Amino acid sequence: MAQNVIDILKQEHEVVLSQLSELASKGTSSREQKYNTMKENLIPHMVGEEQAVYPKLMDAGMKEMALESIEEHNAVKTLLSQLDSASSSEEDVWVAKITVIQENVQHHISEEEEHIFPEMQQKMSSSDLSGMGSSYEEAKKSAMPMAAR
Repeated sequence: MAQNVIDILKQEHEVVLSQLSELASKGTSSREQKYNTMKENLIPHMVGEEQAVYPKLMDAGMKEMALESIEEHNAVKTLLSQLDSASSSEEDVWVAKITVIQENVQHHISEEEEHIFPEMQQKMSSSDLSGMGSSYEEAKKSAMPMAAR
């Protein structure tokens, strides 16, 4: 049986927050490789939410929450594209940008975990949440090639 989408998302949140925390430290070794790994986790996660979770939130009367989450994703994507073109040799600038990404992602995760997930659990059945888990995993797979860029 498919896993509950909320459980999947919470596990992925922990991974990405840990990766961002490490990247936000000065003197991080193999920074570029770690950054690419973090993006390989974060980008499919965002695409999966946008394709499999947020449309269901809109259907469940949680449109404002879904739209705000999409905008938070857009802000992080913009920051990631800026970071992609920043020189990792300018560590101060690079760390400042990753720190802003980290702060945005932390805010987004706390909104999801404190507000959206509890409401999803109230409004949706466990089979709905498991079905969303399957849809989410499929959407994430389709996003994998994008994350490698």
